[in-house]
Amino acid sequence: MISELEIVVADDEAEMRDYYRAILAHLGHTVVGAARNGRELVEICIALKPDLVITDIMMPEMDGIEAIQEITRIAPVPVIVVTAHNDPDTIDRATKSRILGYLVKPIQKGDVQPAIALAMCRFAELRPVWESDL
Repeated sequence: MISELEIVVADDEAEMRDYYRAILAHLGHTVVGAARNGRELVEICIALKPDLVITDIMMPEMDGIEAIQEITRIAPVPVIVVTAHNDPDTIDRATKSRILGYLVKPIQKGDVQPAIALAMCRFAELRPVWESDL
């Protein structure tokens, strides 16, 4: 079991942000920030330095992948994307970024904990390499 994490979520739909808050609280984690777009996600992550980010891809102002690229240039953080898009181009963009989990909407409560566990495990392995790239 993973200890309590401080998580930032991002989605342009308020219902999804509320859904994440409920699921993550049930799993023993705390949502410390919630962004409506990629620009807010960057600002919140720089200010709060969360343990994990869960983000949508398609959002206004800056998409989730662009936001994650900007954030991880400053400090590595494990990221799970949750999106309705599973087309080859979107998946290719995600694989070229430091994204450790990819969930396709609609997601179920049971999808979240395994994705978090895997992302945190992989991040522990990759963090030293990513930090040496800064």
